[in-house]
Amino acid sequence: METIHDQNLMKNYIRQRGIRALFGRELPHFFLLHFSPGELLTTPFSPSRYLQFIVEGDVTLYDMPDEESTVTLSTNYSEVQILGDMELLDASFTPFFVEAKTDVYTLAVFLDQNRDLLLNDPVFLRYVCRCLAGKLNGAVIATRHGPLRKRVILSLRHAEAGTRFSEIGRLARSLNVSSRQLLRVLRQMCDEGLLEHTDKGVYVVLKNPERPETGWKAQERGEAL
Repeated sequence: METIHDQNLMKNYIRQRGIRALFGRELPHFFLLHFSPGELLTTPFSPSRYLQFIVEGDVTLYDMPDEESTVTLSTNYSEVQILGDMELLDASFTPFFVEAKTDVYTLAVFLDQNRDLLLNDPVFLRYVCRCLAGKLNGAVIATRHGPLRKRVILSLRHAEAGTRFSEIGRLARSLNVSSRQLLRVLRQMCDEGLLEHTDKGVYVVLKNPERPETGWKAQERGEAL
């Protein structure tokens, strides 16, 4: 981690990412941090000192190194991703591992020095509520249907034979996993004859007319999972 002493760059991030609109009162004192790929932004082993707005780059978030629960957060989302919101509300909260997947830049503020300012800003608190609601929804999706393979099948259970789908990134986010993890499961399903990979990022749902209880219906009941 390094502090970037470039005020113009920091002001550009504040403007480009719409940070000013997240606050109803004065902006806290920001500083710009850079994390190289593989560096941890937060870890359960040490309390987080910062509230961080991810303004560039992708990170992976996980509780422990678990292929089923790792999720990638990207700055391509419509709203800025934030780290430290739970720590702001509960100083005893144990954060997740958040690891830089690419070069990551964050606008950071010290939690202790800015806690009163942040907690007394209703505009900012509404933004925190939206962030927490999104994280809660993601956590529910991640645990509701068990293993990733079964969750993929459940997500596609209403697809007719011949249905094409290509928005892999959106499906991965809805399942709370990384695109890499999802693509691995989709390749396995292609090998099993459930899907066909017809083009880059494009998949088609198949069916077996001689055995109507194979394919999606049998998989939906949990057989051969």
